[in-house]
Amino acid sequence: MKKRILIVEDEASIIDLLTLVLTREGYEVYSCQTGRDAIAAMKKVHPHLVILDVMLPGLDGASIVKIMGEDETLASTPVIVTSALVESEKMFQPYPQVKGFSSKPFVLMDFVAKVKQALGD
Repeated sequence: MKKRILIVEDEASIIDLLTLVLTREGYEVYSCQTGRDAIAAMKKVHPHLVILDVMLPGLDGASIVKIMGEDETLASTPVIVTSALVESEKMFQPYPQVKGFSSKPFVLMDFVAKVKQALGD
C-alpha cells in the first residue's frame, strides 16, 4: 500500500512540482490550496505525512499545526513545513509533529530525503 502525502500549498506550480517528484518516488499525493481546507482534507485523506506551507490563505501553517496538535486523530501525523522565510522555522520548534523544514526554492534531493526520513522510508 502506498503512503499518502497531503500537500497544503497555495501555489499551483509548487503543488505540480512536488506532486510529480513524490509520485515518482512511489507516494500517493493529494493537495489543497487553502488553510481552511487543510484540516478537512487531512480528515478525509488520513495522510501519512503533511507538507505544509507557512503562508496560506485562510489559516496559516502555524495555526494548522496547532489545530492538528489539539485533535487526537491528527496529533501524531508528521509534518514538513515549507517556506521561503527561513526565519519561520523557529516558530514550529514547539510542535513535536513537525519533523522537518524545507526552504523554498527547493533542493529536490534534500526535500525527498526529508520526506523519506519523516516517513521512516
